[in-house]
Amino acid sequence: MDIIWSCVSTLFVCIWVMLHLNVPASTDGYWTVFLRRSRWVALSIFAPELVMLFASGQWASAKRSVRDMIKLGHTDWSLIHAFYADSSGFVLQAPDMGPFPITAQQIHYLIQKGYMAKPTITKAEIWDKSKADHFAKIIGALQAGWFVTQTAARGVQGLPVTLLELSTTSLITCTAATFFFWFYKPLNVSIPTVLPIKSTIAQILLDAGPAAKDPFQNTPLDFIEPTAYTSSQFPLKGLWGVQERPLPRLPNDRDSQLHNLQTVLMVTLPTAAFGTFHLIAWNFIFPTRTEQLLWRWTSISMGVVLGSGCAIEAASIIKSNYTATGLTNLREYKLKWPTNLLFFIPGLFYFLARMLVITEVLISLRALPAGCFQAINWIELVPHI
Repeated sequence: MDIIWSCVSTLFVCIWVMLHLNVPASTDGYWTVFLRRSRWVALSIFAPELVMLFASGQWASAKRSVRDMIKLGHTDWSLIHAFYADSSGFVLQAPDMGPFPITAQQIHYLIQKGYMAKPTITKAEIWDKSKADHFAKIIGALQAGWFVTQTAARGVQGLPVTLLELSTTSLITCTAATFFFWFYKPLNVSIPTVLPIKSTIAQILLDAGPAAKDPFQNTPLDFIEPTAYTSSQFPLKGLWGVQERPLPRLPNDRDSQLHNLQTVLMVTLPTAAFGTFHLIAWNFIFPTRTEQLLWRWTSISMGVVLGSGCAIEAASIIKSNYTATGLTNLREYKLKWPTNLLFFIPGLFYFLARMLVITEVLISLRALPAGCFQAINWIELVPHI
């Protein structure tokens, strides 16, 4: 039970501290918010690299927002402001339309065109809305770091490591990167900031000219930042995502547009590492030979799919001079039939391999080697959960 408790508590702390969802809509009740968060917790366990990709997209957008606002002379606009904006923190109230959330890029446009002044809310006021400060986040990071150190120490001393401990460590590689991307994003803000303007939405669209002639999909200001979310671009989008228009809240699945080589590597390396990390258990002791072979083949499959996929996607993003997004990369093959089969078929194989790995992790607990219960000499002297 100590092994299970250590892994579960570490995962809970990591995911709870790491997961930063956007501000809910004013009409969202307790159970709506709870179920949404539960789905994202499950996604963080089954596909942590996907959550990391969404977080990296938000971080890249926040970095671009700070850069653009500085060009307008607003040097006090911070990453916290940008994250707050892109998470439904600001709601636009125009005379001719009900309130709807706007992104950091849309705020930049409205300020640049003279429709509104920069929001006066400060970093401290935004952070006061957050349900966790930097100290709480650092504590979560220390907990994860302690677990990785403990697992590595067992390997160094020749003690067996369970598949559960190894899988938890592999999850931490992605959650650590996600934690970095969301470090300046306020956590669990419940009430947005209303930004009233005197101009009508109709006038803003008229002034924009041909760029704003098409009907909007998310909000009336789509012409400023179109196709920003994965859920609004995939086929069968009517079956998932936010259905109301204009959007009552901004979706959490921002399509990533990574803005430099450093960011591309910060996404690619943890993703590839997560896919290949399970190969460490190649010579672990399994309850049966069949389970060992199954683990090896599923680990190879995950490594090949994620490793090759990351390399191809990263090379294409770099070639596009960082203008392509996760879905528009490689000539939008993910969005078109039948080329999207090149994405969905490997994705299906990866999903099946991931499910087999999780199943093996759980059933391996029925017959653990005796050495798994042997503690490291110094482990009881170090405080931990």
